[in-house]
Amino acid sequence: MARRAPGRKGSGSFSAAGFTQPLGWEKEEVRTPSDPYVTFSSGVDTIKVRLLGGGGSRYASEEGFLKGYEATTMGRPPDVVRQVKVAGREVPVYRHGYPIMLGDPHILDPHPPRLAAEEFILLPRGRKFFVLSWAHESPAPDPDAVAEKAWEVFLSSFSPGPAPESRGRR
Repeated sequence: MARRAPGRKGSGSFSAAGFTQPLGWEKEEVRTPSDPYVTFSSGVDTIKVRLLGGGGSRYASEEGFLKGYEATTMGRPPDVVRQVKVAGREVPVYRHGYPIMLGDPHILDPHPPRLAAEEFILLPRGRKFFVLSWAHESPAPDPDAVAEKAWEVFLSSFSPGPAPESRGRR
């Protein structure tokens, strides 16, 4: 259940993380034991928070994630496009593309698939890690950069929360 911080409209928590929900964006929260996530969407844009790396996760480590299909562009590693400050640390912003369906799915198109652009960052949290991402699923750019501004505000508001207590292995 999302909590609201005093004086911050649209704030929420996700596994002790804190962030500001983009104003007017729809929210979906899925709390699974292995890979929980929260998604905010507005039209063709999506901002997502995933907590990976725990027991049963599809990705045991950040390195594994960076090699997986959710971070690569049809097998190519993601590009580092810039550095941003999130939760008090400088982190790389990665970018990759993934195919999107446009037009009639029954007609074979001889051209390469159109790609959605997705930016993401990785933030460690104990033995797990957060993947924060923003995807724009349209070949048309947003001339007013509304979603890009929402992504920047979201990143500036993000706090991973305290790392869980480390327990010794038995």
